[in-house]
Amino acid sequence: MAPAPPKQLLPLLLFILVSFTCIWLFSLTASNRSARIQTQQLQIATQTPGPNFTFIVKLLTFNRLSSLSRCLNSLSKANYDAGDAVHLHVYIDHFPLDSRNDSAELDGKLSVSRQIVDFVDGFDWKFGEKLVHYRTTNAGLQAQWLEAWWPSSDHEFAFVVEDDLEVSPLYYRFLKAVILNYYYNASNFSPSIYGASLQRPRFVPGKHGNKMQLDGENQIFLYELVGTWGQL
Repeated sequence: MAPAPPKQLLPLLLFILVSFTCIWLFSLTASNRSARIQTQQLQIATQTPGPNFTFIVKLLTFNRLSSLSRCLNSLSKANYDAGDAVHLHVYIDHFPLDSRNDSAELDGKLSVSRQIVDFVDGFDWKFGEKLVHYRTTNAGLQAQWLEAWWPSSDHEFAFVVEDDLEVSPLYYRFLKAVILNYYYNASNFSPSIYGASLQRPRFVPGKHGNKMQLDGENQIFLYELVGTWGQL
């Protein structure tokens, strides 16, 4: 018969046993969570939006050539699914006409506008059609937003982005997954979901306001947010 372990070793053995049990339970939970996430991804990947699905990038710009170049390059380097047509519409606002501007200042503004138009015209967009809208008068940013998109069907989706932003290479696949899962998937469809924003949500905790009820099963949740940094 083996001798009983010394009393000073009992706490150590108990600690090792509890630690091993916690690690095993954590590994089991992580594997189950990974399986659920993979299952969700497979369900999204097998859905198709249909032949009428149209995705248009609406790029709003004015007089910032370097920012516009960075934004367009990030859009062109993004990952687009084979067979999907992604159209690009660029809206270039005109500079305000002011009678107080002298000829040198006016020539400078015209030169900047010409550089932007030439750059956009020569930019290679191989994922769909490219349309360039150049205004003959100044509209302002608000009008640029309001007049950028006139949907032609319930299957047309517009992604509005300003020229000072740089998108992630995965932005399109994320937005497409949102569309497939919350618009074309009847089990998740809700008329209260108007769009999706790539802007990071900001939470302001306080004593007042509606309480958010979350369960332990979902990895994501819907949150109302007015976002202008990459808006679907």
